[in-house]
Amino acid sequence: MKKRFLTLLFLSCLQTYSVYADPFDVEKEVKPTPKASVCSASLISEKLRLADVVNLALCQNPQTQSLYMGALAAAAEYGQTKGDYLPELNFNAGVNQSDTTVIHRRDSNSASASAGLNLSWLLYDFGGREASNEVIRQSLNAALATRSDTLQRLIFDTAETYFQVFAAQEEYKNSNATLAAALSAFEAASKRYELGLAALSDKLQAETSYSEAQLSVTKTEEALALAKGKLAVLLNYAPDQPLELSEEHYSSDYFIIPDSIENLFSTALNNRADIAAKKAAIKQAESKIDVQKAQNAPSLRLSAGLNGQDELTQNGPRSYTSSVGLTMTVPLFTGFKNTYKISQARYQLEQSKAELKQLENDIRQEVWTTYQNFNTAKKTYEISLTMFASADQNANVALGAYKAGKGSILNVLDAQSKLASARSVKSTSFYDLLIAKINIIRKIGLIDPFQTNKGF
Repeated sequence: MKKRFLTLLFLSCLQTYSVYADPFDVEKEVKPTPKASVCSASLISEKLRLADVVNLALCQNPQTQSLYMGALAAAAEYGQTKGDYLPELNFNAGVNQSDTTVIHRRDSNSASASAGLNLSWLLYDFGGREASNEVIRQSLNAALATRSDTLQRLIFDTAETYFQVFAAQEEYKNSNATLAAALSAFEAASKRYELGLAALSDKLQAETSYSEAQLSVTKTEEALALAKGKLAVLLNYAPDQPLELSEEHYSSDYFIIPDSIENLFSTALNNRADIAAKKAAIKQAESKIDVQKAQNAPSLRLSAGLNGQDELTQNGPRSYTSSVGLTMTVPLFTGFKNTYKISQARYQLEQSKAELKQLENDIRQEVWTTYQNFNTAKKTYEISLTMFASADQNANVALGAYKAGKGSILNVLDAQSKLASARSVKSTSFYDLLIAKINIIRKIGLIDPFQTNKGF
Protein backbone atom coordinates (compact mmCIF):
# COMPACT_ATOMS: atom_id res chain seq x y z
CA MET A 1 0.00 0.00 0.00
CA LYS A 2 2.88 2.33 0.85
CA LYS A 3 4.52 1.69 -2.51
CA ARG A 4 1.34 2.49 -4.35
CA PHE A 5 0.92 5.71 -2.35
CA LEU A 6 4.45 6.78 -3.25
CA THR A 7 3.79 6.05 -6.89
CA LEU A 8 0.60 8.11 -6.90
CA LEU A 9 2.45 10.91 -5.11
CA PHE A 10 5.04 10.88 -7.88
CA LEU A 11 2.33 10.85 -10.54
CA SER A 12 0.65 13.88 -9.01
CA CYS A 13 3.90 15.80 -9.49
CA LEU A 14 3.63 15.32 -13.25
CA GLN A 15 1.02 18.07 -13.50
CA THR A 16 3.39 20.84 -12.27
CA TYR A 17 3.81 22.53 -15.62
CA SER A 18 1.41 25.41 -14.82
CA VAL A 19 2.43 29.04 -14.27
CA TYR A 20 4.96 29.53 -11.48
CA ALA A 21 4.40 31.88 -8.57
CA ASP A 22 8.07 32.84 -8.53
CA PRO A 23 9.50 33.17 -12.07
CA PHE A 24 13.06 32.99 -10.75
CA ASP A 25 12.68 29.81 -8.70
CA VAL A 26 11.95 27.43 -11.54
CA GLU A 27 14.58 24.80 -10.68
CA LYS A 28 12.89 24.18 -7.36
CA GLU A 29 9.54 23.81 -9.14
CA VAL A 30 10.63 21.17 -11.65
CA LYS A 31 12.52 18.87 -9.29
CA PRO A 32 10.73 15.50 -9.11
CA THR A 33 10.13 13.42 -6.04
CA PRO A 34 13.56 12.30 -4.80
CA LYS A 35 14.48 8.81 -5.88
CA ALA A 36 14.92 7.75 -2.26
CA SER A 37 11.18 8.12 -1.67
CA VAL A 38 9.98 6.44 -4.87
CA CYS A 39 12.65 3.72 -4.95
CA SER A 40 12.67 3.12 -1.22
CA ALA A 41 13.20 -0.65 -1.50
CA SER A 42 14.79 -3.16 -3.77
CA LEU A 43 11.65 -4.44 -5.44
CA ILE A 44 13.20 -6.78 -7.96
CA SER A 45 13.52 -9.61 -5.40
CA GLU A 46 9.80 -9.43 -4.61
CA LYS A 47 6.66 -10.39 -6.47
CA LEU A 48 5.91 -7.24 -8.42
CA ARG A 49 2.46 -5.73 -8.54
CA LEU A 50 1.46 -3.12 -11.09
CA ALA A 51 2.39 -0.24 -8.76
CA ASP A 52 5.81 -1.81 -8.14
CA VAL A 53 6.47 -2.18 -11.85
CA VAL A 54 5.57 1.46 -12.49
CA ASN A 55 7.79 2.50 -9.56
CA LEU A 56 10.77 0.73 -11.11
CA ALA A 57 10.09 2.20 -14.55
CA LEU A 58 9.91 5.74 -13.17
CA CYS A 59 13.03 5.20 -11.07
CA GLN A 60 15.22 3.42 -13.55
CA ASN A 61 14.09 3.93 -17.15
CA PRO A 62 16.57 6.25 -18.94
CA GLN A 63 13.69 8.34 -20.27
CA THR A 64 13.02 9.65 -16.76
CA GLN A 65 16.54 10.99 -16.27
CA SER A 66 16.69 12.34 -19.82
CA LEU A 67 13.41 14.22 -19.43
CA TYR A 68 14.43 15.54 -16.02
CA MET A 69 17.69 16.94 -17.39
CA GLY A 70 15.83 18.45 -20.35
CA ALA A 71 13.37 20.17 -18.01
CA LEU A 72 16.22 21.54 -15.87
CA ALA A 73 17.93 22.84 -19.00
CA ALA A 74 14.74 24.67 -19.99
CA ALA A 75 14.43 25.99 -16.43
CA ALA A 76 18.02 27.23 -16.52
CA GLU A 77 17.33 29.03 -19.80
CA TYR A 78 14.35 30.72 -18.21
CA GLY A 79 16.42 31.57 -15.13
CA GLN A 80 18.81 33.52 -17.36
CA THR A 81 16.06 36.00 -18.14
CA LYS A 82 16.37 37.67 -14.72
CA GLY A 83 19.70 39.02 -15.94
CA ASP A 84 17.82 41.23 -18.42
CA TYR A 85 16.57 43.36 -15.50
CA LEU A 86 19.99 43.83 -13.87
CA PRO A 87 22.91 46.06 -14.86
CA GLU A 88 26.03 44.75 -16.55
CA LEU A 89 29.35 45.63 -14.91
CA ASN A 90 32.67 45.03 -16.65
CA PHE A 91 36.23 45.53 -15.46
CA ASN A 92 39.13 45.89 -17.88
CA ALA A 93 42.84 46.39 -17.29
CA GLY A 94 45.94 46.26 -19.42
CA VAL A 95 49.65 47.06 -19.73
CA ASN A 96 51.07 48.41 -22.97
CA GLN A 97 54.71 48.54 -24.08
CA SER A 98 55.53 50.58 -27.18
CA ASP A 99 58.94 50.65 -28.97
CA THR A 100 59.66 52.87 -31.96
CA THR A 101 62.76 52.64 -34.16
CA VAL A 102 63.46 55.33 -36.77
CA ILE A 103 66.52 55.00 -39.05
CA HIS A 104 69.27 57.59 -38.35
CA ARG A 105 67.24 58.91 -35.43
CA ARG A 106 66.98 58.20 -31.81
CA ASP A 107 64.82 55.28 -30.73
CA SER A 108 61.94 55.84 -28.33
CA ASN A 109 59.92 53.59 -26.11
CA SER A 110 57.11 53.99 -23.63
CA ALA A 111 54.98 51.91 -21.31
CA SER A 112 51.57 52.54 -19.84
CA ALA A 113 48.96 50.82 -17.72
CA SER A 114 45.21 51.35 -17.73
CA ALA A 115 42.19 50.10 -15.82
CA GLY A 116 38.50 50.79 -16.03
CA LEU A 117 35.13 49.90 -14.59
CA ASN A 118 32.08 50.30 -16.85
CA LEU A 119 28.39 49.87 -16.11
CA SER A 120 25.51 49.54 -18.56
CA TRP A 121 21.87 49.22 -17.53
CA LEU A 122 18.83 49.02 -19.76
CA LEU A 123 16.22 51.01 -17.87
CA TYR A 124 13.21 50.79 -20.16
CA ASP A 125 12.42 49.38 -23.59
CA PHE A 126 8.61 49.60 -23.73
CA GLY A 127 7.95 45.95 -22.84
CA GLY A 128 10.62 44.31 -24.96
CA ARG A 129 12.27 42.47 -22.08
CA GLU A 130 8.97 41.34 -20.60
CA ALA A 131 7.87 39.92 -23.96
CA SER A 132 11.21 38.15 -24.52
CA ASN A 133 11.07 36.65 -21.06
CA GLU A 134 7.50 35.48 -21.64
CA VAL A 135 8.65 33.66 -24.78
CA ILE A 136 11.22 31.74 -22.72
CA ARG A 137 8.73 31.18 -19.92
CA GLN A 138 6.18 29.60 -22.24
CA SER A 139 8.95 27.54 -23.79
CA LEU A 140 9.63 26.17 -20.30
CA ASN A 141 5.93 25.44 -19.75
CA ALA A 142 5.84 23.59 -23.08
CA ALA A 143 8.95 21.60 -22.11
CA LEU A 144 7.41 20.62 -18.77
CA ALA A 145 4.14 19.62 -20.41
CA THR A 146 6.04 17.52 -22.96
CA ARG A 147 8.00 15.92 -20.12
CA SER A 148 4.77 15.13 -18.30
CA ASP A 149 3.23 13.65 -21.45
CA THR A 150 6.26 11.44 -22.06
CA LEU A 151 6.31 10.24 -18.45
CA GLN A 152 2.63 9.38 -18.68
CA ARG A 153 3.38 7.45 -21.86
CA LEU A 154 6.08 5.54 -19.99
CA ILE A 155 3.67 4.76 -17.16
CA PHE A 156 0.98 3.39 -19.43
CA ASP A 157 3.41 1.56 -21.72
CA THR A 158 4.71 -0.19 -18.62
CA ALA A 159 1.20 -1.02 -17.43
CA GLU A 160 0.23 -2.33 -20.86
CA THR A 161 3.34 -4.49 -21.06
CA TYR A 162 2.62 -5.78 -17.55
CA PHE A 163 -0.79 -6.99 -18.74
CA GLN A 164 0.72 -8.40 -21.93
CA VAL A 165 3.03 -10.58 -19.84
CA PHE A 166 0.01 -12.09 -18.07
CA ALA A 167 -1.79 -12.50 -21.38
CA ALA A 168 1.22 -14.37 -22.78
CA GLN A 169 1.42 -16.40 -19.58
CA GLU A 170 -2.24 -17.41 -19.92
CA GLU A 171 -1.69 -18.35 -23.55
CA TYR A 172 1.20 -20.56 -22.46
CA LYS A 173 -1.06 -22.24 -19.88
CA ASN A 174 -3.78 -22.62 -22.50
CA SER A 175 -1.39 -24.26 -24.93
CA ASN A 176 -0.33 -26.73 -22.24
CA ALA A 177 -3.98 -27.48 -21.48
CA THR A 178 -4.58 -28.08 -25.18
CA LEU A 179 -1.50 -30.29 -25.28
CA ALA A 180 -2.84 -32.37 -22.40
CA ALA A 181 -6.20 -32.75 -24.15
CA ALA A 182 -4.50 -33.69 -27.42
CA LEU A 183 -2.42 -36.27 -25.57
CA SER A 184 -5.58 -37.79 -24.08
CA ALA A 185 -7.12 -38.03 -27.55
CA PHE A 186 -3.93 -39.54 -28.97
CA GLU A 187 -3.72 -42.12 -26.21
CA ALA A 188 -7.39 -43.01 -26.65
CA ALA A 189 -6.99 -43.39 -30.44
CA SER A 190 -3.82 -45.45 -29.98
CA LYS A 191 -5.51 -47.77 -27.50
CA ARG A 192 -8.55 -48.27 -29.72
CA TYR A 193 -6.26 -48.89 -32.70
CA GLU A 194 -4.31 -51.52 -30.75
CA LEU A 195 -7.58 -53.21 -29.81
CA GLY A 196 -8.68 -53.16 -33.43
CA LEU A 197 -11.59 -50.83 -32.64
CA ALA A 198 -10.32 -47.89 -34.73
CA ALA A 199 -8.59 -47.35 -38.03
CA LEU A 200 -4.95 -46.30 -38.34
CA SER A 201 -6.15 -42.96 -39.67
CA ASP A 202 -7.69 -42.19 -36.26
CA LYS A 203 -4.36 -42.70 -34.57
CA LEU A 204 -2.47 -40.65 -37.20
CA GLN A 205 -4.94 -37.77 -37.06
CA ALA A 206 -4.73 -37.71 -33.26
CA GLU A 207 -0.94 -37.83 -33.45
CA THR A 208 -0.90 -34.91 -35.88
CA SER A 209 -3.13 -32.90 -33.57
CA TYR A 210 -0.84 -33.74 -30.66
CA SER A 211 2.23 -32.55 -32.62
CA GLU A 212 0.47 -29.31 -33.51
CA ALA A 213 -0.28 -28.79 -29.81
CA GLN A 214 3.42 -29.30 -29.00
CA LEU A 215 4.33 -26.70 -31.61
CA SER A 216 1.82 -24.29 -30.10
CA VAL A 217 3.43 -24.73 -26.66
CA THR A 218 6.82 -23.87 -28.13
CA LYS A 219 5.49 -20.70 -29.78
CA THR A 220 3.60 -19.48 -26.71
CA GLU A 221 6.67 -20.12 -24.57
CA GLU A 222 8.66 -17.88 -26.91
CA ALA A 223 5.94 -15.19 -26.79
CA LEU A 224 6.02 -15.26 -22.98
CA ALA A 225 9.81 -14.90 -22.91
CA LEU A 226 9.63 -11.94 -25.31
CA ALA A 227 6.91 -10.23 -23.27
CA LYS A 228 8.94 -10.62 -20.06
CA GLY A 229 12.03 -9.32 -21.85
CA LYS A 230 10.15 -6.23 -23.06
CA LEU A 231 8.97 -5.48 -19.53
CA ALA A 232 12.47 -5.99 -18.11
CA VAL A 233 13.94 -3.50 -20.62
CA LEU A 234 11.30 -0.91 -19.66
CA LEU A 235 12.55 -1.31 -16.09
CA ASN A 236 16.14 -0.80 -17.33
CA TYR A 237 17.17 -4.43 -16.83
CA ALA A 238 18.60 -6.90 -19.30
CA PRO A 239 15.91 -8.83 -21.21
CA ASP A 240 16.86 -12.06 -19.44
CA GLN A 241 16.30 -10.58 -15.96
CA PRO A 242 13.92 -12.92 -14.05
CA LEU A 243 10.74 -11.12 -13.01
CA GLU A 244 8.19 -12.48 -10.56
CA LEU A 245 4.86 -10.75 -11.07
CA SER A 246 1.84 -10.69 -8.80
CA GLU A 247 -1.43 -10.51 -10.71
CA GLU A 248 -3.93 -7.81 -9.80
CA HIS A 249 -7.56 -8.61 -9.08
CA TYR A 250 -10.29 -6.34 -10.37
CA SER A 251 -13.87 -5.91 -9.26
CA SER A 252 -16.70 -5.52 -11.75
CA ASP A 253 -16.75 -1.77 -11.04
CA TYR A 254 -13.36 -1.44 -12.70
CA PHE A 255 -14.93 -2.24 -16.06
CA ILE A 256 -17.58 0.48 -15.87
CA ILE A 257 -16.85 3.76 -17.62
CA PRO A 258 -18.91 6.95 -17.96
CA ASP A 259 -21.74 6.62 -20.49
CA SER A 260 -21.36 10.19 -21.76
CA ILE A 261 -18.74 10.40 -24.48
CA GLU A 262 -18.93 14.20 -24.20
CA ASN A 263 -17.64 13.98 -20.63
CA LEU A 264 -14.69 11.93 -21.85
CA PHE A 265 -13.99 14.51 -24.58
CA SER A 266 -14.12 17.34 -22.03
CA THR A 267 -11.85 15.49 -19.58
CA ALA A 268 -9.30 14.82 -22.30
CA LEU A 269 -9.21 18.42 -23.53
CA ASN A 270 -8.79 19.69 -19.96
CA ASN A 271 -6.16 17.19 -18.82
CA ARG A 272 -4.01 16.14 -21.76
CA ALA A 273 -0.42 17.33 -21.41
CA ASP A 274 -0.01 17.73 -25.18
CA ILE A 275 -2.90 20.21 -25.13
CA ALA A 276 -1.11 22.14 -22.38
CA ALA A 277 2.09 22.13 -24.45
CA LYS A 278 0.25 23.45 -27.51
CA LYS A 279 -1.46 26.18 -25.49
CA ALA A 280 1.94 27.22 -24.15
CA ALA A 281 3.16 27.39 -27.76
CA ILE A 282 0.28 29.75 -28.59
CA LYS A 283 1.17 32.04 -25.68
CA GLN A 284 4.76 31.91 -26.83
CA ALA A 285 3.72 32.97 -30.34
CA GLU A 286 1.69 35.85 -28.88
CA SER A 287 4.71 37.02 -26.90
CA LYS A 288 6.88 36.91 -30.03
CA ILE A 289 4.55 39.48 -31.61
CA ASP A 290 5.11 41.76 -28.61
CA VAL A 291 8.86 41.21 -28.89
CA GLN A 292 8.88 42.33 -32.52
CA LYS A 293 6.64 45.33 -31.80
CA ALA A 294 9.04 46.40 -29.07
CA GLN A 295 11.83 46.52 -31.65
CA ASN A 296 10.14 49.62 -33.12
CA ALA A 297 9.99 51.40 -29.75
CA PRO A 298 12.68 53.56 -28.12
CA SER A 299 14.95 52.20 -25.40
CA LEU A 300 16.57 54.05 -22.51
CA ARG A 301 19.95 52.93 -21.16
CA LEU A 302 22.08 54.18 -18.26
CA SER A 303 25.85 54.03 -18.67
CA ALA A 304 28.62 54.90 -16.25
CA GLY A 305 32.35 54.42 -16.17
CA LEU A 306 35.52 55.01 -14.17
CA ASN A 307 38.85 54.75 -16.00
CA GLY A 308 42.46 55.46 -15.12
CA GLN A 309 45.76 55.52 -17.06
CA ASP A 310 49.34 55.75 -15.87
CA GLU A 311 52.48 56.34 -17.96
CA LEU A 312 54.97 54.00 -16.33
CA THR A 313 57.80 56.52 -16.05
CA GLN A 314 59.20 58.42 -13.13
CA ASN A 315 57.44 61.65 -13.91
CA GLY A 316 54.86 60.24 -16.28
CA PRO A 317 51.35 61.65 -16.15
CA ARG A 318 48.45 59.87 -14.53
CA SER A 319 44.88 60.49 -15.56
CA TYR A 320 41.48 59.52 -14.20
CA THR A 321 38.15 59.96 -15.90
CA SER A 322 34.62 59.24 -14.84
CA SER A 323 31.41 59.40 -16.82
CA VAL A 324 27.68 58.90 -16.40
CA GLY A 325 24.94 59.32 -18.93
CA LEU A 326 21.57 58.37 -20.29
CA THR A 327 21.20 57.16 -23.85
CA MET A 328 17.93 56.91 -25.72
CA THR A 329 17.87 54.90 -28.93
CA VAL A 330 15.01 55.41 -31.36
CA PRO A 331 14.82 53.11 -34.42
CA LEU A 332 13.72 55.26 -37.32
CA PHE A 333 14.10 52.92 -40.28
CA THR A 334 15.20 49.29 -40.42
CA GLY A 335 14.49 48.50 -44.04
CA PHE A 336 11.03 47.10 -43.17
CA LYS A 337 12.69 44.19 -41.33
CA ASN A 338 10.63 44.71 -38.19
CA THR A 339 7.42 44.96 -40.22
CA TYR A 340 8.06 41.60 -41.81
CA LYS A 341 9.09 40.07 -38.48
CA ILE A 342 5.80 41.19 -36.93
CA SER A 343 3.89 39.67 -39.86
CA GLN A 344 5.88 36.46 -39.51
CA ALA A 345 5.08 36.25 -35.78
CA ARG A 346 1.37 36.77 -36.48
CA TYR A 347 1.34 34.02 -39.10
CA GLN A 348 3.11 31.70 -36.65
CA LEU A 349 0.45 32.49 -34.05
CA GLU A 350 -2.34 31.60 -36.45
CA GLN A 351 -0.44 28.42 -37.37
CA SER A 352 -0.22 27.44 -33.70
CA LYS A 353 -3.94 28.06 -33.23
CA ALA A 354 -4.73 25.85 -36.22
CA GLU A 355 -2.42 23.14 -34.84
CA LEU A 356 -4.25 23.30 -31.50
CA LYS A 357 -7.57 22.88 -33.27
CA GLN A 358 -6.22 19.91 -35.21
CA LEU A 359 -4.83 18.39 -32.01
CA GLU A 360 -8.22 18.75 -30.33
CA ASN A 361 -9.86 16.96 -33.26
CA ASP A 362 -7.23 14.21 -33.13
CA ILE A 363 -7.76 13.78 -29.39
CA ARG A 364 -11.52 13.46 -29.84
CA GLN A 365 -10.88 10.80 -32.46
CA GLU A 366 -8.46 8.96 -30.16
CA VAL A 367 -10.94 9.05 -27.27
CA TRP A 368 -13.76 7.89 -29.54
CA THR A 369 -11.63 5.02 -30.86
CA THR A 370 -10.55 3.85 -27.40
CA TYR A 371 -14.15 4.18 -26.17
CA GLN A 372 -15.37 1.90 -28.95
CA ASN A 373 -12.45 -0.48 -28.43
CA PHE A 374 -13.35 -0.77 -24.76
CA ASN A 375 -17.01 -1.51 -25.46
CA THR A 376 -16.05 -4.10 -28.06
CA ALA A 377 -13.50 -5.70 -25.71
CA LYS A 378 -16.07 -5.85 -22.92
CA LYS A 379 -18.68 -7.52 -25.13
CA THR A 380 -16.07 -9.90 -26.52
CA TYR A 381 -15.05 -10.99 -23.03
CA GLU A 382 -18.67 -11.55 -21.97
CA ILE A 383 -19.34 -13.65 -25.07
CA SER A 384 -16.09 -15.59 -24.57
CA LEU A 385 -17.22 -16.79 -21.15
CA THR A 386 -20.29 -18.43 -22.62
CA MET A 387 -18.36 -19.75 -25.59
CA PHE A 388 -15.70 -21.32 -23.37
CA ALA A 389 -18.23 -22.99 -21.10
CA SER A 390 -20.03 -24.66 -24.00
CA ALA A 391 -16.78 -25.59 -25.81
CA ASP A 392 -15.35 -27.15 -22.63
CA GLN A 393 -18.47 -29.24 -22.10
CA ASN A 394 -18.56 -30.26 -25.76
CA ALA A 395 -14.90 -31.39 -25.71
CA ASN A 396 -15.46 -33.50 -22.59
CA VAL A 397 -18.55 -35.11 -24.07
CA ALA A 398 -16.83 -35.85 -27.41
CA LEU A 399 -13.80 -37.45 -25.79
CA GLY A 400 -15.93 -39.49 -23.39
CA ALA A 401 -18.11 -40.72 -26.23
CA TYR A 402 -15.08 -41.71 -28.30
CA LYS A 403 -13.57 -43.66 -25.40
CA ALA A 404 -16.90 -45.42 -25.04
CA GLY A 405 -16.83 -46.42 -28.70
CA LYS A 406 -19.25 -43.80 -29.92
CA GLY A 407 -18.50 -40.97 -32.32
CA SER A 408 -15.32 -40.48 -34.31
CA ILE A 409 -11.89 -39.07 -33.69
CA LEU A 410 -12.75 -36.19 -36.00
CA ASN A 411 -15.48 -35.11 -33.60
CA VAL A 412 -13.00 -35.21 -30.71
CA LEU A 413 -10.32 -33.26 -32.55
CA ASP A 414 -12.83 -30.70 -33.80
CA ALA A 415 -14.22 -30.22 -30.28
CA GLN A 416 -10.72 -29.86 -28.83
CA SER A 417 -9.78 -27.34 -31.52
CA LYS A 418 -12.85 -25.25 -30.72
CA LEU A 419 -12.09 -25.51 -26.99
CA ALA A 420 -8.51 -24.33 -27.56
CA SER A 421 -9.80 -21.39 -29.58
CA ALA A 422 -12.43 -20.52 -26.95
CA ARG A 423 -9.90 -20.81 -24.15
CA SER A 424 -7.53 -18.47 -26.00
CA VAL A 425 -10.28 -15.95 -26.75
CA LYS A 426 -11.37 -16.00 -23.10
CA SER A 427 -7.92 -15.20 -21.68
CA THR A 428 -6.89 -12.85 -24.47
CA SER A 429 -10.14 -10.87 -24.37
CA PHE A 430 -9.80 -10.39 -20.60
CA TYR A 431 -6.40 -8.75 -20.92
CA ASP A 432 -7.52 -6.87 -24.01
CA LEU A 433 -10.28 -5.45 -21.83
CA LEU A 434 -7.78 -4.39 -19.15
CA ILE A 435 -5.57 -2.75 -21.75
CA ALA A 436 -8.58 -1.05 -23.34
CA LYS A 437 -9.48 0.40 -19.93
CA ILE A 438 -6.04 1.84 -19.23
CA ASN A 439 -5.92 3.21 -22.79
CA ILE A 440 -9.08 5.19 -22.08
CA ILE A 441 -7.52 6.52 -18.87
CA ARG A 442 -4.41 7.45 -20.85
CA LYS A 443 -6.24 9.11 -23.74
CA ILE A 444 -8.33 11.35 -21.50
CA GLY A 445 -5.19 12.63 -19.79
CA LEU A 446 -5.44 10.98 -16.39
CA ILE A 447 -2.23 9.65 -14.87
CA ASP A 448 -3.46 6.84 -12.61
CA PRO A 449 -3.49 3.37 -14.23
CA PHE A 450 -4.60 1.91 -10.87
CA GLN A 451 -8.03 3.55 -11.08
CA THR A 452 -10.60 1.16 -9.62
CA ASN A 453 -13.55 3.42 -8.84
CA LYS A 454 -16.73 3.09 -10.84
CA GLY A 455 -16.75 5.51 -13.77
CA PHE A 456 -13.21 6.71 -12.93
